[in-house]
Amino acid sequence: MLLRHWLAASVALVVAGLIWSSGALVGLGVFIGIAGTLARIWADKSLDNVRLERRLPESRAFPGGRLRLHYSVSNRKLLPLASLEVREQLPEALAPPELQLRPSGVPGVHEYTRTTHLGWFERAGWTVDLLCTRRGRYRIGPARLRSGDAFGLFSKQRTETDAETVVVYPETRPLPDLGLPAARPLGERTGRERLLEDPLRIAGIRDYQPGDAIRRIDWKATARRGELQSRVYEPSSTHHLFLALNVDTLEHTWLGFLPDVLEANIVVAASIARWATEQRYAVGLLANGNVAESDQPITIAPGRGPDQLSTILESLAGINPMTLVPLAAMLERQSHSLPFGATLVVVTVLMPQALAAVLRRLHGSGQQVVVLSMSSETWPKLLGDVPVRIVSAVPRREEPE
Repeated sequence: MLLRHWLAASVALVVAGLIWSSGALVGLGVFIGIAGTLARIWADKSLDNVRLERRLPESRAFPGGRLRLHYSVSNRKLLPLASLEVREQLPEALAPPELQLRPSGVPGVHEYTRTTHLGWFERAGWTVDLLCTRRGRYRIGPARLRSGDAFGLFSKQRTETDAETVVVYPETRPLPDLGLPAARPLGERTGRERLLEDPLRIAGIRDYQPGDAIRRIDWKATARRGELQSRVYEPSSTHHLFLALNVDTLEHTWLGFLPDVLEANIVVAASIARWATEQRYAVGLLANGNVAESDQPITIAPGRGPDQLSTILESLAGINPMTLVPLAAMLERQSHSLPFGATLVVVTVLMPQALAAVLRRLHGSGQQVVVLSMSSETWPKLLGDVPVRIVSAVPRREEPE
């Protein structure tokens, strides 16, 4: 109570000392007033020019990997800090077992506390080895700083708004581990030696010919010449693979989802993406789930850039279990932009009638369609002659010691 009302207590003691002619009470009141004022000013200034820095040389890893997070805190003023508390929010999936953690009130997030002291213009640092146990997109921070005066009477705290993002990629497996043959795991590749037209590289314009697709028509050239003109594309030997992941694991979204089945689906999709990249495919991804901070399903156009695989794996790492739209509707919209001769690989544990209808139509139009079944079903009545390969159960990876 005296600490909370130190100024009033100081004044009261001085007044009482004057009334009763007590030098001791006056001296005590003056001491409390001076000490309290100095302590209050010290606490108010304690976090001025105090800076917390994080340095994460690598922010991407696979399950089982470790990332080293470096902390540095500096006091850039003449006023020393007898105690500085750093309270950091850390995802449970990244926290090493040796850290002392406490609940933060946020599911899956804990807090750990580090206390140090800093003299004037002094810097201190420490490291935390993050243990990447499972795939996901994780946020480290924000942190709260707390300090005060040297007597421990008053304190001040500040929240640091910056944070670090860590992405743990999904695990990838060699295809034989998934029950798929190492050679031609998706069946015979049609048109391997045949040059395909690349719609992104226009070689010229020619007169329209019966049978030309509507998307081949160049409307600007048609307007200039007064008759239909079609684009001529440069040939390309690049083969495209479009990976379609069905995030649904139960027939109705309101029933929830099966975590182990979803993780197995993602492992298979990531493994196919990695294999296809190594085979020099232009790989794309379609998934009817979304990542954090996005309300759109995942759509990544096929590409062979140096960052294409990491982009796909990062999207798979952060995918949410709840779906936004049926995969059939997404495939229906994207089917018109599929390059001719592209391979469409569908990873699913369910086969709704709408999805089966889209796959039959694409297969009948000449697209190479392969379904990777995450169950023992091949759905012959629904899919007809669309090829289906059953993927072996993905064994659970043992957690690192």
